[in-house]
Amino acid sequence: MADNVEVPPPTLELGEPLRLFDNPVRDRYELWSGDELIGVEGYEVTDHGDVILLHTVVMEKFGRQGFARALVSGVLDDLGARNRHVIPVCTYVRSFITRFPQYQGVVASAAHT
Repeated sequence: MADNVEVPPPTLELGEPLRLFDNPVRDRYELWSGDELIGVEGYEVTDHGDVILLHTVVMEKFGRQGFARALVSGVLDDLGARNRHVIPVCTYVRSFITRFPQYQGVVASAAHT
């Protein structure tokens, strides 16, 4: 089993707690604080049900403060809880999974793709 590496929280405190929503109509996860969109994780679902993570986008005013980490860890936690596997196309997600090896279990094996 891979070692757990704690994912640091964002460095900026917001007035409202972070909320993550899966928005399948727009093919993306959305990270919100109150009524403000913090960032999105775009995806596609394969015929086998695996989730291709395409891109991680954080609004410029929230950049470089740990919100991409919060977004990606939330997405991977949610998909893992739903027994879904991911195909990380996004370079940020790939580096995140390398940095936090406990998430390697949610990556689809070659047999799935």
